[in-house]
Amino acid sequence: MKKILLLIPILILLTGCYNYRELNDLAIVSAISVSKENNKYKVNIQVVNPKKEQDTSSSNEPDFITYKSNGPSLQEAFRLVIKESPKKIYGAQMQILIIDENIAKDGLEDILDFFARDPEIRNEFYVLIGKSKDILEILTPLDNISSQNIMDSLTANNKYLGYANLITFNDLLANYQNNNIEIALPSLELKGSSKEGDKEETLEKSVSDASVILSNIGVFKNNKLLGYLTEEDSLAYNFVMDNVTNTIITTNYKDNQYIVNEIIDSKTSLEAKPKDNKIKITITGKSAISELNYNIDLTKEKNIKKVQKDLNEKIEKMIKDSIKNVIKEYNTDIYGFKDLYYKTDSKYFKKIKDNWDTEIFNNIEIDVSSKIEIVEQGNLLGGLKHE
Repeated sequence: MKKILLLIPILILLTGCYNYRELNDLAIVSAISVSKENNKYKVNIQVVNPKKEQDTSSSNEPDFITYKSNGPSLQEAFRLVIKESPKKIYGAQMQILIIDENIAKDGLEDILDFFARDPEIRNEFYVLIGKSKDILEILTPLDNISSQNIMDSLTANNKYLGYANLITFNDLLANYQNNNIEIALPSLELKGSSKEGDKEETLEKSVSDASVILSNIGVFKNNKLLGYLTEEDSLAYNFVMDNVTNTIITTNYKDNQYIVNEIIDSKTSLEAKPKDNKIKITITGKSAISELNYNIDLTKEKNIKKVQKDLNEKIEKMIKDSIKNVIKEYNTDIYGFKDLYYKTDSKYFKKIKDNWDTEIFNNIEIDVSSKIEIVEQGNLLGGLKHE
């Protein structure tokens, strides 16, 4: 009992402002972008503005500030940031890493190796490709664009549209180390800003109207960026990878009529038959009719079944066509079919793995079965014309 009573005041002393001075001396990183110019790495580090933290009522102070530096190696570039930052850069709270697309085209190995070795950085931050140069440097001072803005946009896109894929550094590292999986990463670009090469004064004038937007998914082969998917191919990719939580699918009819279905729940399962060189993709879920511009009476069961059939046929065709497009244009297995073959029949896989790119992947048979069920038709069950 005496020992317990003795511990109580010690515990009290250890709470409260523990390590306050040390934390007060740190620049808390929210986002980092890495690019390369003239054989030198250029880093932009967005940190929480300590002045804003101390005086939240101040409207003149931005929430975040950006430090920049460059060097012949990543380590030197990050160390030289100390010339600008009065505080030690602390990366444990980092949310986003933006990798310039020119670096991504050359390969991700050096970037991944550097961040994987840093013991202070947690590997749960998200990784994106920067299609526009110096996104953090340009937008932070002018529009207060922060990692949180980007995160909100990325999360909303993934949740409501299904075009973006969320991938953490941990997941990216795991995919990189797996020889049977190719990488796919979301990208960012500036919308409304001047293009590269414009005069500096024109760039400064137009960038105030710029905003950062999520762009298409970047596809890789052998860890090098090859190009980007279209929006429809991005959606199809996320269906295959079971990343779709909510999206909209429009089925078109003659005379410019259409029906918009909102997918409110979906689940994808993959089955491989390596010896038949066949992948079966099965999608189940629920949808709601969110817009009806088609002369059809939805109070009749047969019409509901027709709309449901049209919806599922649209999804099946979209996914099959998209996979064919990716194979034809990039010949890269971003879907992980190769890894699925290995896990399904490792003995047979050893016989065919050397011919995967030249014979197997190019001739793979894709069978897509979509079983989305329409569960909601809205308040106007039959449409205005049939109420």
